[in-house]
Amino acid sequence: MTRIAQAPIQFTKQPYIEDVGPRKIESIQFSTFGESEILKAAEVQVYRGVYYDSAKKPWENGLLDPHMGPANKNGICETCHGNFRECPGHYGYLTLALPVYNVGYLITVLDILKCICKQCSHVLLGEKERLNFLKKMRNPKMEPLRKSELQKMVVKRCNALASSRKAATCSRCGYVNGMVKKNTKMLGIMHERTKVNDSFLNEYGSAISHTKESNTSNFSVPDEIDPKVVYSLLKRMLDEDCELLYLNDRPEKLMISTIPVPPIAIRPSVFVDGGMQSNENDTTERLKRIIQANASLRQEISDTSLPSKSLV
Repeated sequence: MTRIAQAPIQFTKQPYIEDVGPRKIESIQFSTFGESEILKAAEVQVYRGVYYDSAKKPWENGLLDPHMGPANKNGICETCHGNFRECPGHYGYLTLALPVYNVGYLITVLDILKCICKQCSHVLLGEKERLNFLKKMRNPKMEPLRKSELQKMVVKRCNALASSRKAATCSRCGYVNGMVKKNTKMLGIMHERTKVNDSFLNEYGSAISHTKESNTSNFSVPDEIDPKVVYSLLKRMLDEDCELLYLNDRPEKLMISTIPVPPIAIRPSVFVDGGMQSNENDTTERLKRIIQANASLRQEISDTSLPSKSLV
């Protein structure tokens, strides 16, 4: 039996393009890089903020893990087994101890929170009004610009319900929702709900009766919504409500729970001083700070003896 010799596998940094012949593109959908996509693209989890061991070998699960590509010209990739010239690099991932806001999508998250119940994640509109808006949003003849205007109308309507004297009571769970605003002092979102709680206001008014704030007739004590709570609310939203708010993808992707770690090929490590020390890329140094802060936060969360204020 004659065996046909196979050509050896050639490694290259050129992108692989499968020749499938001409095809017609039906649509293009833009979306955020969510946790599931990051985990799918990654080859290794990174949780160590270190580079090399005493033998000058990259640490496993470190920022220069060989599964993300060779760290220098003498290394070999543990994923594709290519050298520094052949390996295109591979992604890793870093899981955060707690979800955080994405600065670029904070306003979008704020608009979503204005429209949903902060207890059950359902839209605050009445059922009849909700179905009416949803029917308009599903109109295939409606242009994207018109849908954006309709989404703004939904946000304005829900915000008006929450800002009314009676506030917005969820028709499904009975939770009373107040105004949602952006924190002006730091990155965060405030939920002004205290005005609907008369007993709390009386207690608060008595506490400040002898202070300079006692002359103010209208006062409220807004509560900051924890990003972890916001992430949970967004994950529990129904797909139908996402469609109503003109969201083409899951809203929890607008927050950050997992960070992609770039391949080493775009942040190479360079030995200096005769190989005694390494000079690391600015991106690698920034990731090291994130890992260190993340480890400290995990330690504080696991240490039940620490007060809750230490996490702020």
